[in-house]
Amino acid sequence: MAKALRTLLGLLALGFALSGCVTLTRVPFTQADVRVASPPGFPDVRYNQDDPRLVAMLRQTLKANGQNEIVSLAISGGGANGAYGVGLLYQWSRMGERPQFQLVTGVSTGALTAPFAFLGADWDERMRQAYFSRQVTNLLQSRGLAGFLTPGFYNKQPLVDLVRSEVTDEMIAAIAAEHAKGRRLLVATTNLDTEEMVVWDMGAIAARGGPAARALFIQVMVASASVPGVFPPSLIEVEAGGRRFSELHVDGQAEGAFFAIPQTLLLSKTVQRDYVKPRLYIIVNGQLDGLFELTPHSTLSILARTLDTANKASMRSMLISTEEFCERTGCSLKVSALPASAVDDPLDFKPAHIDALFAAGAAAAQDRSGWSAAPAAPAPVRPVAPH
Repeated sequence: MAKALRTLLGLLALGFALSGCVTLTRVPFTQADVRVASPPGFPDVRYNQDDPRLVAMLRQTLKANGQNEIVSLAISGGGANGAYGVGLLYQWSRMGERPQFQLVTGVSTGALTAPFAFLGADWDERMRQAYFSRQVTNLLQSRGLAGFLTPGFYNKQPLVDLVRSEVTDEMIAAIAAEHAKGRRLLVATTNLDTEEMVVWDMGAIAARGGPAARALFIQVMVASASVPGVFPPSLIEVEAGGRRFSELHVDGQAEGAFFAIPQTLLLSKTVQRDYVKPRLYIIVNGQLDGLFELTPHSTLSILARTLDTANKASMRSMLISTEEFCERTGCSLKVSALPASAVDDPLDFKPAHIDALFAAGAAAAQDRSGWSAAPAAPAPVRPVAPH
């Protein structure tokens, strides 16, 4: 990962030097406007992570399913590493052991996988093909000089085209049908204007039907996968008090590595043990343990290494918080992360890398080594895997 990050950071540094005062003029709005805003025609389809309505919606999911427990899946970000989670889910289905999830959440590349995981085994082949398509191989296309003058070094259109090709009218209708049964599909973005995670109810969007629903569904998916610096951010139009303005949304992983438990519940010390009892599975499309690699004494190398370290620390911290929540409430937790034998490189979309990651996920499911009951303590630092 460090090599890819060093390259990107070098390009971004040059971009900062050249960009000067190039900015995009935006319609001004206030924090109060954002609190009551929603996409035109789509009220009640999104929540801030600390919104009590989010907890109420999840509670209603429990009630609708007639259970005091739901089987839930959260899929993290990780760029190209998302192929690991795809391989894991694919083989899990082939073994006949993958449950039907009442709640599926996704962030970044996990957001791209989440609709397929939500719809179940009948969509597995489409999920696999999406990650092995030529569109994925050609996902990173330089914007040239424009990448230095405006946000995002890589052209966003290939990402938009990929999402648009997968999010068909058939998929929208299928998600709406499952939403009507009480199941929930959630995708997270980061609102840069408020520095908050926004959780989108994708089933509620799909339930509206028609071109507008598909367009917003695609827009949210693209926003969630728009890694800052890699792709330009997404402007999502909303309205409040009769005024329309656009919010700036990027990769959901900028605010949280994954979304599994609402923040108000995660931080609460008084949650009743019978309030929310999911069987929770978390797929981490990345490695959790430290890697030994002699860091060159240069600015870009140090920045890349620092970002990698911070990302792993954030992931481990979220997993520990989730584990503590599950201990307080009685929910079960199983976690799967990219194994030490795989190469962790979110920006490598070459077919060989995608194939190796998919195979690693499938192997983890096949021999049942992929799931651990709880996040393990960091393993001893190991040498970096050879590329």
